[in-house]
Amino acid sequence: MKRSMIFLVALFLLLASISILYALPKDKIAVSVIRGPSGLSSVWMMSELSRTSPNEFEFISVASADMVVAKLLNGEIDAGVLPVNVAAKLYNAGAPIRALAVVGNGMVKFLTTDPKLQSLTDCKGKTIYIAGQKATPDYIFQFLCAQKGLQIERDYTAIYSLAYPEIAAGLASGKISYAVLPEPFATQAILKNPAIIAPIDITKEWQIATNQTDYPMSLFVARKELIELHPDKARILLDSYRASVQKAIEDPQMIAKLAENLDLGISAQVAIIAIPNSNFVFIEASQSIQSIEALLSVFLKFDPTSVGGVLPSRSFYAQIR
Repeated sequence: MKRSMIFLVALFLLLASISILYALPKDKIAVSVIRGPSGLSSVWMMSELSRTSPNEFEFISVASADMVVAKLLNGEIDAGVLPVNVAAKLYNAGAPIRALAVVGNGMVKFLTTDPKLQSLTDCKGKTIYIAGQKATPDYIFQFLCAQKGLQIERDYTAIYSLAYPEIAAGLASGKISYAVLPEPFATQAILKNPAIIAPIDITKEWQIATNQTDYPMSLFVARKELIELHPDKARILLDSYRASVQKAIEDPQMIAKLAENLDLGISAQVAIIAIPNSNFVFIEASQSIQSIEALLSVFLKFDPTSVGGVLPSRSFYAQIR
């Protein structure tokens, strides 16, 4: 009993200290950028705000979305990009985060070296390498197959044991015949092996199944303290990110050079190829509720725990004036 009381008092003091910390004026807003292709959409924002507002914003490069989660939860960063379902799960678990904007839309490809495969129904009996078990490519593909009456393990075999680059390399070498892979890895495989084709348009199949024009892949999120206590800085981040996405779309070569100079773990040569195929967008979260909920509903269908059991409430979607 005494130990429980000590723990509760300690927890209360910790939470109180965190509340006080975020109530005080913050010197710098910290934003994470994922190294590699995922970070390319934020390169111009990172470069520009570091140049114009070095005393207000700082950028921290991280290796993966898992690190973004950890740094958001411990308060080390104020904003970053996460997969949509991960952000929803954190919010439903009580994490103090809010969705700011969709910054990447559907970019999952079905690739094969089999010229006879022309549709999802042709996947019956095939062994398919899928990028990321219980991630967006996995559930999107399972959902679309189910629309055609195909069930995983019963009608086709899924293999999840390889990382994205390994799947791309396997396709390029001919060791893998069928794969579900996101960009830019899909394009990298095709460039190395002209025999690789993408006979199934995943986005088109999604449109038919859901009446949504696309599905979101990446969500820019922030701690609610940033939005509530520093809305002016949150708006600067949003406007800068919007401009950053536009710069990436308009001038991939310039962004590729910036990415290499910022040491984001991707060469300019690879970045130039990746950017046009990465489907970068910028749509504020409050305007993307339907598309986000359509995707999360698919996660709920296959694994409710992957999004925290329910669709996020409307307070998940930040509105910054």
